[in-house]
Amino acid sequence: MQLSRLLQLLGVLVLVATVVLVGRMATTEWQSVHNASASLRALDQLQQGLVAVEMVSRERGPTNAALGDGLPAAPERAEALRAARQRTDRAFAELLQSWQTLPDAGEAGRVRQAGLALAEARATVDRTLALPKAQRTPEAIRHAVYGMVAVVPLLAPVTNASARASLRAYPALGDDVHGARLAAELRESAGLLGSHFTAGVVTGRPFSAAERRAIDETRGRIALLQSLLELRLRLPQAPQAVAQAWGAVNTRYFGAAYQLVDSVLLRGEGDGRYGMTAAEFAAQYVPDMNPILALRDVLLAQAREKAAAEHRRAVRVLAWVMAGSSGLLVALGGALYMIQYRVLRPLEKTTRALKALARDDLRAPLPEPVAQDEMAAVIGAVRSLQAQTQQRRDLERERDQLIGQLKQQSETDFLTGLPNRRAFIAAAQGLLGAASRQGFGVAVVVMDIDWFKQLNDNLGHAAGDQALQAVAGAVRTQLREGDLAARFGGEEFVVMLAGCDSAQGLRFAERLREAVARAEIPAPSAQGVRMTASLGVADSATAGLSLDALISAADAAMYQAKQAGRNRVAAAPAPAFSASLAC
Repeated sequence: MQLSRLLQLLGVLVLVATVVLVGRMATTEWQSVHNASASLRALDQLQQGLVAVEMVSRERGPTNAALGDGLPAAPERAEALRAARQRTDRAFAELLQSWQTLPDAGEAGRVRQAGLALAEARATVDRTLALPKAQRTPEAIRHAVYGMVAVVPLLAPVTNASARASLRAYPALGDDVHGARLAAELRESAGLLGSHFTAGVVTGRPFSAAERRAIDETRGRIALLQSLLELRLRLPQAPQAVAQAWGAVNTRYFGAAYQLVDSVLLRGEGDGRYGMTAAEFAAQYVPDMNPILALRDVLLAQAREKAAAEHRRAVRVLAWVMAGSSGLLVALGGALYMIQYRVLRPLEKTTRALKALARDDLRAPLPEPVAQDEMAAVIGAVRSLQAQTQQRRDLERERDQLIGQLKQQSETDFLTGLPNRRAFIAAAQGLLGAASRQGFGVAVVVMDIDWFKQLNDNLGHAAGDQALQAVAGAVRTQLREGDLAARFGGEEFVVMLAGCDSAQGLRFAERLREAVARAEIPAPSAQGVRMTASLGVADSATAGLSLDALISAADAAMYQAKQAGRNRVAAAPAPAFSASLAC
């Protein structure tokens, strides 16, 4: 197998292995980014679900207070109930909207089912509120209260789904998510405990056996939740914000609120004279449950920060992996390219040239070296051998060709193909000598491209070169037999017209100006770029037959055209003493 084929095969194998490795790493990190994003989205849904549960629980407070009022209800409690229902409706709408954007419509259906149950429970409450207070039996009040309580379990599958999704995407959130759910459940149980008192407080009678059993069960559930939270939140490594929030729960709810609960229980087991209305009980009890919600929010915020940190880490690592892999692939491709195009191919062509040189054949081409390396030295040595052999054959012919090429290059502007300044001056001196001897007039036109520097700055030097070539082409189209033209320097061109007076020179310059204005050079936009030029004309009748004087006068006229607004032709004025020199 040839060396070039072997290296190509090895290069392909290395490239495939690198792509597989890079793809594996990128896929892993992309999955991390996706999981972190999914956990953030699930946390948002979990928070929305817990807020919906909270709003239903909060709505029970003004509901219970209103059930203790007579007819008509106190305006402030009616307004509090209306505001609470609005908050609950907004929470349900946001929760439903978040689940409707996902392909799984099952949770959205559960949210709608909970909404229907909420509407039915509210209708029961409203029917009870429509009764006079004396007709509101304990059974009717309990039915209205527990109808609202029954809405919360319907939201449990929704919050469970969000919690599972967040932990499935990022299991490290387990402690915070479970803690937040326990806090939310504690808040609901605390609200339920207060609801158990509503019927007794409203009717002013002792608790029934069923009510006392429900109260004891709920307090047992609260004690269990307290123990579970204590185990999770009393750890030495618990953040300060979490410890402070849990301390507030212990101080306010398990302290002040529980003292109120014990006081109400004592009276409920006695004569039923509670010394307060349902609204007064709610006003004292509900605010002390707020630290539980604060604890829930702290835990959710902590979970979200962990997920966000993981998302940032995964994005950062993915970016490094992609950048590193791209650099590795570029380096590998560059190495293969260098081996192929700087070593193998030049070596193959050089070998063929050496074999041909051994047969005294100089027609085999040699590659052009792309760098000053060992391969370039080999190519240079072979090229020297070819050159020496060729020189021995036809040294004189090459010398003549070289002299002709050098002469042409020394007199021609390499970019436009027009004669350069030196060639123009030599030819113009000859034409002026003939004009002096034969008595014909000449005119000189100096042309400068307008705004050429801005064209270079805006479109680049390549566009500037195209502009100069386009102007040179326009000049060639206007020349007559015997006229001279050259690129005089930079963006300046000069033309000498034989047998022309000032009027003829001005007409020629105007035609040339129009030809330049019609020229078009390519541009990045769909439409090409056009340019203009300013031209100055001087003739031998006013400036004489001195080349310097003619060029100087035409150049000054060109600057007058620039100052007059560009894209125009100006004639050099006759000197003040020209009348005395006229023939």
